[in-house]
Amino acid sequence: MSKLSTLLLLSALSLTSQAQHTLTRSEAMTLYTTEAPKRVSVHDPSVVWDTQSQQYYIFGSHRAQARTADLYQWTHIAPAIPWGTVVGGAIVPGATNQEAFAHPQVTSLTTAAGRTISLPNFDAAAWSALASKDYNVDGNLWAPDIIYNPVMNKWCQYLSINGDSWASSVVLLTADNINGPYVYQGPVVIGGFNGKNANSYKNTDLEQVVGTQASLPSRYNKQAKWGDTWPNCIDPCVFYDENGQLWMSYGSWSGGIFMLKLDAKTGLRDYDATYPLTGSGANYTSDPYFGKKIAGGYYASGEGSYIQHIGDYYYLFMSYGGLTSDGGYEMEVFRSKNPDGPYVDPKGTSALFDRYLMNYGTNGSFRGEKILGSYENWGFMTTGKKTSFSTPGELSQGHNSAITDAQGRSFLIYHTRFNDGSKGHTVRVHQLFTTSNGWLAAAPFEFTGETVNDDSIATRQRFSAHELAGTYQVLVHKQGVDYINRETVKPIAVTLTEDGKVTGALTGTWSLTEGTSYMTLKAGGDTYQAVVVEQHMEPYTIKAIAFTGVGTAATVWGYKMADAYALSYLLRTATMPVGQGKTVNSNVNLYGVTQGYDNVSVAWKSSNPTILSDDGRYNPEAMTADNMPVDLVMTLTSGDWQCVDTFSVNVRKTTIPDQADIESGTVAYYNFDNRPIVNAFDSAQVALLKGQSGASVPSLQADHERSGQFVHTQFGASGRASYVQMDNPLNGATLTDGFTVSYWAQLTDENLWDCLFSFFNPLSQARLYMTGNAYVGYNNNTGNWIDLNHPSTVTTGYLNAGKWAFVTMTVSRTDGVKLYVDGSQKNISAVAGSQNGTSITTKAQFDYNELVDFVASCSNMYLGYGSFWGSAEASFDDLLVFNRVLTRTDVRALNMAANREHNFTPTGIVAPIANRRATADPKVYNLQGQCVGLSLSGLRPGVYVQNGKKYVVK
Repeated sequence: MSKLSTLLLLSALSLTSQAQHTLTRSEAMTLYTTEAPKRVSVHDPSVVWDTQSQQYYIFGSHRAQARTADLYQWTHIAPAIPWGTVVGGAIVPGATNQEAFAHPQVTSLTTAAGRTISLPNFDAAAWSALASKDYNVDGNLWAPDIIYNPVMNKWCQYLSINGDSWASSVVLLTADNINGPYVYQGPVVIGGFNGKNANSYKNTDLEQVVGTQASLPSRYNKQAKWGDTWPNCIDPCVFYDENGQLWMSYGSWSGGIFMLKLDAKTGLRDYDATYPLTGSGANYTSDPYFGKKIAGGYYASGEGSYIQHIGDYYYLFMSYGGLTSDGGYEMEVFRSKNPDGPYVDPKGTSALFDRYLMNYGTNGSFRGEKILGSYENWGFMTTGKKTSFSTPGELSQGHNSAITDAQGRSFLIYHTRFNDGSKGHTVRVHQLFTTSNGWLAAAPFEFTGETVNDDSIATRQRFSAHELAGTYQVLVHKQGVDYINRETVKPIAVTLTEDGKVTGALTGTWSLTEGTSYMTLKAGGDTYQAVVVEQHMEPYTIKAIAFTGVGTAATVWGYKMADAYALSYLLRTATMPVGQGKTVNSNVNLYGVTQGYDNVSVAWKSSNPTILSDDGRYNPEAMTADNMPVDLVMTLTSGDWQCVDTFSVNVRKTTIPDQADIESGTVAYYNFDNRPIVNAFDSAQVALLKGQSGASVPSLQADHERSGQFVHTQFGASGRASYVQMDNPLNGATLTDGFTVSYWAQLTDENLWDCLFSFFNPLSQARLYMTGNAYVGYNNNTGNWIDLNHPSTVTTGYLNAGKWAFVTMTVSRTDGVKLYVDGSQKNISAVAGSQNGTSITTKAQFDYNELVDFVASCSNMYLGYGSFWGSAEASFDDLLVFNRVLTRTDVRALNMAANREHNFTPTGIVAPIANRRATADPKVYNLQGQCVGLSLSGLRPGVYVQNGKKYVVK
């Protein structure tokens, strides 16, 4: 495909309403790219835009730095941008961390009010070292914030110099160029003069702010209790408000987040600004030295404050929890009309705490808008399916910054860890939007150059209800995650219908605000004000329709691939059920190609449906030659787009081996095609659909893969099973060697414990059962039991969610239990049990006569009932029971028959079947005991009894 053709195609893929379009397979294969971005690791990233270089820079803790032109492809800056010192009036780059903060350049200043302030010769590293043993400043340069000061014509770097016992400070360094060197100007705020250590308030600028003090004011004389009241002076955020005033928020956990006015002429503290002393004890909301408290307090977690003005509000970002992968790190947002507060969350709750409260984790007292949280990777996650494209989900996101560009686009920049067991972290960037009620919503996927901004959200309706309708993968970023166990929110499938309904894992309603890209989503007990955008799915260029919304208790993300891209993605990642020139000699699951792919349907057309139907049914009996060509035309449809492809296959005639016997000994066959559900070998045996204690009753359903209908049981916990009850056709049988049970099963979800099939005696509570793990258990309820493939010891993987499997279990008096899936014998392990007081540790130790005799005495068999647990969410079809043990050759042949058009029902007069209910009599009786003649010949189709034997005539 030429470059021009590709550009024309991409141009045509507008997501606005359009008529049906056809996408060729070759076009689909080139529709998106899979080039991943270049990542960087910068802890506590603070972002700034440099007009001169036309690049964004991020500065982080431990002098980690990076730059980018597009907020997507990053370049690591190494070595770090240098510190500088002044020697003979000239700036000399290359100062070490130990040298850089020893001598501030500003020793005095004149305020706007004309006051002259003499500043101390504050050695920031030495101040922190006095409170620590073996202090090394190299690991304590934390969370800088960078801003360009046009009054000073300088780049200003506000840096945390961390120390133990709250002996920390925020200092200012400046440079003429963003790439340095940065020279230390002086401290902005200092903490830790608590009366406990050698750090004296006399060595700070406290007296320049509050006046000369004869001794340390009592409110600061906190000893080891400093953090109960006062902040740790780290994590600065410096910003200009809408009136041009320069501010700095700072602080971490401890006493909370405080705010100071800065002097734009010096970049340092505004010594003319005053703050009243408000509060007492451990609750000062304002202090002459530390400024105004705007959030936190009482050791409630919260650090890394960042304030950004977007639209009509100042938004305060904070990170709660600990920054390890199991520390619960998460970003919370508050807003205010004023730069210094008051800041509140969507419920109107203040960002300030008046007592200690746990504010994250499962038992937290939650406040703040959780803008996003830990989540399982969901790009390239479709219903029940992960692809090899998947990247790890995110954990411990936080210490963010934010920025708004000249186009009115705002961005959230943060670092994140991952749920892959690693300890590493990298930077992510998501665009921010304001909802119709003025809260920030983060775009679901990383920013990749999208041009939409808040103005266009408010004035343009990009999608119609028709285009938005479909199944979405949705993440609900809830408060209260189990961070200790690294819980991640998992995607759920939610469908938006064109008439405004929400169905699936969430139910409710949705609506668009006409003429805008605002959406209201009422679902899951919350109302979300959302915005709808088009994005690329990270980290590739698949276009998706996405929404992001804010509720009172959570935030929500959702996406669905754009129609053409959904087709492209399927064609590039799905395994086709047939291939060009391939041979077909069994049923083909043609319609499984769309399983796990949202919003894509498929239709097939066969050129010779007699031998290979439109549903993929293989019928060798209708073939007139051993090999016959068939064309299968596949039409994939997603919304307004289609892709048509043709597969030419060779249908080969195969026959079931003569040495295999798949008919004799058949005593039951249920195909679940019609009601009543009757055993084809005994019309008196009718299956019953039941729900225990009000549980859902199984239903008869249909799909393209199975002929006719099948039965579907709902998940039900113990005591609330959804199940099928049938007479046991083996009840009263001699069972000389044993028996066989075979059926089709499809698990809806991963299932290890809940019941698929059983022979169960409700009176004695004895049972033989199989679960979704192919776990077979027997228990006579008097001390004899055996477990095979017990799920707590082994996970077999023999039965997989969303895939039909042909299951066969044989039980022999001499060879015990054997399991076959799709005709192949499977290993049995994890054996445990007890019989007659002897522990069982191997399969061969058990006497299976007991198990066979139990089945021969049991009145009922079940689907979905009879284990010690509830019913599985599963589908079943073509249940067969034999009064003999099928050989391995028989099972393989049975699997062949099950995978083609085959009639398992009796034909003509079948071999006699033992019947306990008849008495020896040469006359022929119907099942109601009425004599119908002396000979089986010439009788109407049905089941008859003669000489104590049962015969089926068809």
